[in-house]
Amino acid sequence: MSSKRNSAVTGNPDGENRAVVIPTESKGRGKRYTTAQKSEVLAYVKEVNADMGRGGAAAASRKFGISQITIGQWILKNSAPVQKTNSDNSGPKPSNTGFAAKLRRLADIHDLISEKKAELVSLEKEYARLKKAL
Repeated sequence: MSSKRNSAVTGNPDGENRAVVIPTESKGRGKRYTTAQKSEVLAYVKEVNADMGRGGAAAASRKFGISQITIGQWILKNSAPVQKTNSDNSGPKPSNTGFAAKLRRLADIHDLISEKKAELVSLEKEYARLKKAL
């Protein structure tokens, strides 16, 4: 037997075994989808994800008979690319930058809390005054 692929051994009445090539269709490249088909599938994925939170690709795979991997690739290609900011100092940033930002945020939150407490005291006084007037 010269080729193991696409062949089968048949028995002849002569007692000889010969390899017979069985013609098969070449699968070639995978199935191609139009932009309209892709957008329909992606819309369905978004709809299912909006309703259920997740599972859109799996549901679309079952409904349309398309591989989840293919749908996942379409989702990645369809999503907006992340834009990197170009800055003059693109080198490594000092490690205390995060610390300073946290301190600023803490100060901002503390100021907001102080304002809300003052507002709450004012509202409590007004509440007590109105309650007393009843």
